[in-house]
Amino acid sequence: MPTSIGLDIGGTNISAAICDEHGNIIYSCKRKSDYLGDQYIKNIDDMIGTLIKQSKTDIRGIGVGVPGTVDYDTGKVVVCPAFDWKDVFLKDHIERKFGIRAFVDNDVNAWTIAEKYLGAAKQSNDFAMVTIGTGIGCGLYLDGKIYRGHSYEAGEIGYLPLSIEAYQESYRKNEFGYFENKASASAAGRIYQAITDKPLDCKDIFIQAKQGNNAAQKVVTDVYKYLGLGISSLFCILNPEIVVIGGGMAEEGQEFLDEVTRNVARLIPLKVKLGLSKTGAYGGAVGSALSVFYATNSKETERTNLILSNIRL
Repeated sequence: MPTSIGLDIGGTNISAAICDEHGNIIYSCKRKSDYLGDQYIKNIDDMIGTLIKQSKTDIRGIGVGVPGTVDYDTGKVVVCPAFDWKDVFLKDHIERKFGIRAFVDNDVNAWTIAEKYLGAAKQSNDFAMVTIGTGIGCGLYLDGKIYRGHSYEAGEIGYLPLSIEAYQESYRKNEFGYFENKASASAAGRIYQAITDKPLDCKDIFIQAKQGNNAAQKVVTDVYKYLGLGISSLFCILNPEIVVIGGGMAEEGQEFLDEVTRNVARLIPLKVKLGLSKTGAYGGAVGSALSVFYATNSKETERTNLILSNIRL
């Protein structure tokens, strides 16, 4: 039985898994992205080495999702603000070091693959996958395939300038953008600290808001408003069948989804449908692993698509 390795490299954590071609997780592990300080490549190598040792079958390839702009054809990370990477040839590095075929893509594109074949978008050929964590990312599955854009920058919605206030600020490609500086989990923590002079992570801010903390309530209300603005833009431009939301903030569950949906519906008179990711904390890693089968040759891709289309949750 062929297997593949998948890594979901986030700004805070790295999730990794060994999967079969059905998307079943055989082995998984997780660690902090800065587990070895700023030696991010070494940390990735260490995790891949651990997974290879755990594998009992032939490894078809290694899929890696990176939070940034990736030239999918060459496997070069063009820019990754979370690690201050620029022009990192990650695919070449992995293949030289491990002698196994590698596929490197944007992390949300990888998660989008998992959501298409295993999650909330199984019945959709046109959808968007939005992840809200350290930053905000978006994967686009349009007309039955991943859409990466002319220069592999499609879905970089973290840079969306959602207000005229954006003219007062300047964002470079190695920095987080306007939207994610207003509505990401890390932004919520930063804004709360600016108001109260006290550190608090995003999860606790949502808890405090429910308990009546005025500062937390303001932060949460503003986050929801900005999410409404950003996700409304996706519906207006793309007319997707569904927008699937994942990431740490989406773990707030149905209440979170309902509030975002209400805000979107208030802003635009279009048909909108939102859903929560069904692939869980390892969705990005599973998607990266599946991308190995998804991206081999056409006959294998057709076979894999047939197998995956018959999967039932």
